[in-house]
Amino acid sequence: MKTHHIWLIIFFALLFSINTQAQMLTGHYGPGLFGMRSAHGFPTDFSYVNVTQLYYAGEMKDNNGKISTLAKPVNVIANVNGLAWGTSLPQINAKYNAAIVLPLTNLAPNPETLELDPHGIGLGDAMLIPAMLSWNFNRLAVNTRYAIWMPTGSYMEGAANNRGKGFWSHNVGLGATLYLDAAKLWSLSCMNTFEINTRQKDTQIRPGTNWVMEWSLGKTFDDAFNLGVIGFSNHQTGRQTGGNLPPDFKGYRTNGIGMETSYSIGGWAFVTRWYTEYLATNRPEGTIIRFMALKKF
Repeated sequence: MKTHHIWLIIFFALLFSINTQAQMLTGHYGPGLFGMRSAHGFPTDFSYVNVTQLYYAGEMKDNNGKISTLAKPVNVIANVNGLAWGTSLPQINAKYNAAIVLPLTNLAPNPETLELDPHGIGLGDAMLIPAMLSWNFNRLAVNTRYAIWMPTGSYMEGAANNRGKGFWSHNVGLGATLYLDAAKLWSLSCMNTFEINTRQKDTQIRPGTNWVMEWSLGKTFDDAFNLGVIGFSNHQTGRQTGGNLPPDFKGYRTNGIGMETSYSIGGWAFVTRWYTEYLATNRPEGTIIRFMALKKF
């Protein structure tokens, strides 16, 4: 099953990027959403996905990449439920998809603190994909999409129980998957996402734009089992406005590398992903584990 890999494009709405400076904000899009065969679109019918995310970080990297130990490690637990629908567009030989995601998380993404809300899990900012187009050729798949994060999660400046970030984000993406052999057993993927953010409620801070590149090299052993190496690179490309950041502030960035396994049976697909982060700047550096289940109807 190829289509379950693309579901992770919508997942990271549940794991908001963590703010690491008193007045620094990051956007909604989190790196590491794409894995093996990631340019394939959703199925041309309805599908449901549930993803559980675990994130742990015990270290912080500063503006110069210097490591410091966090007094309280960051432990994020998140869960997301999503629905997608698709249909064929024979006029342009493409597939059209749309999706909506409702994330639940214990992360309180405040610009003032790394603290998590001790009162449990709540609704975060929802994500809508009104348009995704994919083209599947003999040994190449191409994907382009537009997504928007909506400030549906609770937000109040300085509150300890925020679930949302208090602003809208727009994403535009483009990527491809190349099959390295005629049997399509080996695949190489590269996906790019560009995010533009609006001003935050109350503070009027506008997070800088960012670019995320995600890659994978994987092998299919049969129709049900896949194994591969995955990674990402996330870079802030535009300077934040507001927040009184110092002139020498370098923005945030992080990289990650890990493994992916997936198995399909009886109309279900089960995916496990693991990343370890490295070469971070102005953010925590930790480990990501994801468990995903997808059902086609």
